[in-house]
Amino acid sequence: MTVRLRHSAALARMLLVFFRRRVLRIGVLRSTPVRVFVVSVAALLLGAMCTAAYFFLKPLTDDMAVWRLLFDTSTVSLVLWVQIAFLLVKVLFINAEGMLQLSYQLPVTNRERSVAFLLYEATMTTIVAGAGLISLVISALILLGPSAVPYIFASVVLPAALTYLTLSVLYQLLAQLWALARLSRIANVLSVLALFALLAVYVTQMQAMIPDISQAYLHKRTRHVWVTSVSWAWHRYGAMPAFTTALILLAVLLSLTLVLTPNQHVRQSRYVSVGVNRRLSGLLGPYDWCLLRSAQTVAGVAMAMALFVFFLLRPAMNPMWAFTVLSLGGLYQFTSTQGLRMLPGAKVSAWRVYGRLVRAQVVLLALFAVPGLGIVASVDGHLFFQSGPALLGCMGGAVMTTCISIVFPAEKDNPFSVFLGLSVVGVVLAVTAIGLGMLSLPPWAVLGFLSAASVLFVWYAVQGIESSESRRRNEKGTVGREVRRRSHSADHGDRGGNASLPHVLDGR
Repeated sequence: MTVRLRHSAALARMLLVFFRRRVLRIGVLRSTPVRVFVVSVAALLLGAMCTAAYFFLKPLTDDMAVWRLLFDTSTVSLVLWVQIAFLLVKVLFINAEGMLQLSYQLPVTNRERSVAFLLYEATMTTIVAGAGLISLVISALILLGPSAVPYIFASVVLPAALTYLTLSVLYQLLAQLWALARLSRIANVLSVLALFALLAVYVTQMQAMIPDISQAYLHKRTRHVWVTSVSWAWHRYGAMPAFTTALILLAVLLSLTLVLTPNQHVRQSRYVSVGVNRRLSGLLGPYDWCLLRSAQTVAGVAMAMALFVFFLLRPAMNPMWAFTVLSLGGLYQFTSTQGLRMLPGAKVSAWRVYGRLVRAQVVLLALFAVPGLGIVASVDGHLFFQSGPALLGCMGGAVMTTCISIVFPAEKDNPFSVFLGLSVVGVVLAVTAIGLGMLSLPPWAVLGFLSAASVLFVWYAVQGIESSESRRRNEKGTVGREVRRRSHSADHGDRGGNASLPHVLDGR
């Protein structure tokens, strides 16, 4: 195995430039005030989290046993969040064929390409997994000073890196298994489902891990679980032996990931074969089929069904909330249906386009929510009558992901755009939730605010459709600095970089 790290680094820099030009400057982020607003809201959220953690932990500054307890329990939750982030990244990358095509003409091997993408996947996973622990880390650095660094390395940095690379190795092993079974075209979907099952198993183990750690602290005993092995070895054998051993394990896992990466890139099937009743098939339109047959939708359906069964057996929350995962398929829906809007005579109003996009999500939700309600009613009638908020949450998720797919369009199946859109919406929703909690508004006021926010989401999405279609058809004249310099008229058909797509499909 030969991996030229210099070539991987060059490809990573190229992707970074692509990210800056094609992600940070598209959709709603074209506007400077919007970018300033998003950054300000993110800074406000981070400041609020760190301030709350600082004042909560300040009385515990001198009790190092409590700090170790906090970091050990944080490690248990950190491993969970790394798994969730890993799955989210893999689902977003399932159909990132357009991103991969950027490097097909470069003199790099598939393993060198994998190293470059591994850096981006690791970065995205770190952002998601670290969002919940950043307040603890910053507060520890402020309150404990340099003595907090060993805790951070032993309980946060090294466990997160080991977990991520272990999942990467397991993902590649599963890919090899699916290749032997001649299922390479849907290997990514199957691997995501297998890792989701692993996540469900870990969730059940978490319920015993945290009480064990807490009981050991209360009885002043030294007790560790397998998740906190690095922290235990750090305190038992010293920093240098534990750190050196962890680095060796990281190197071994990284090498295994590269060795198991196939020499030849296998294209992932964008759509899968879905068999339905002929009568039902006549009721569905092209937008519906585009969503129902998507590989992302299939992965989301499998995860939603697994969550539904899990919540049904362990009723920590209403099982119908599991179907909010179905809305993940809508994150690429607007760009994946662009070809339908380019057909001759397909020009319709933005409201009709939005209606078709949401209708597809409603059809998908109904296909699983209706049987789900029947199952919930047969198991527990009390849960059935409490399913209303969960169904509204599912619809809200559909509206939100549809808006993200429009405002942050995933050009060339770019998963970074989707990730950025999810991050921005997540930050805004978190700040909104904190504000509503501080105001202590009555339920009717909160419901009215959420309804107004949903209407705003819909309105902004429709405006995004109008803007996108206007730019595509050049209805507002020539677009761009280079086009304005031309003496002839602009090309009225945006073929999306696909030279094989004839102009007639652009409505000319």
